[in-house]
Amino acid sequence: MRSIGIAKGEAVFTNCVFSSCDMRGMTLENATFIECTFVKCRFNDRILQAANIVNCSFSGKLVDITFEGNGKQKLIANFENCILDGVRFVNCDLTQCIPPKSQNHLYVEQVASRVKNAMTNIDNDPNLSDDERKVLVRSLRKLEHVEQYIFNTLHMKKIYGDVFVKQFLSSLELNKA
Repeated sequence: MRSIGIAKGEAVFTNCVFSSCDMRGMTLENATFIECTFVKCRFNDRILQAANIVNCSFSGKLVDITFEGNGKQKLIANFENCILDGVRFVNCDLTQCIPPKSQNHLYVEQVASRVKNAMTNIDNDPNLSDDERKVLVRSLRKLEHVEQYIFNTLHMKKIYGDVFVKQFLSSLELNKA
């Protein structure tokens, strides 16, 4: 299924099981998936529209995927048996998601208010260097309008290092590092 082009509204998959499919390069943002199961599929660097993912389950590793909504769009998905590496949630309501059960994943609610508090606290923290402050502020600003998020702390540590992840989670008043 690699690099298959799908026009908007052209493909609706219902009760399908996709097992070990290579879906890289596919125009998945135009497809609708209802009650589908994705087992060890490769989506790398794709955008999936939250409105087009209805009660689907994912297992295996998702890499560099963006789930995109249209504001307060609910994403109804089960990620329980999934590893999310570089997965982003943009304008999605994650209250209907089942987050990964892995201890490296952290589901967080009230992210926007946590970010607002963090920004104030970061400005007043004498223990942060200017560079640390800049990196933290840049990372937090990406979450200013997000209500829920799923973080993969292990993936974050690989990219940013232990010190940054500790500072980041602490700034959001989360003690898991």
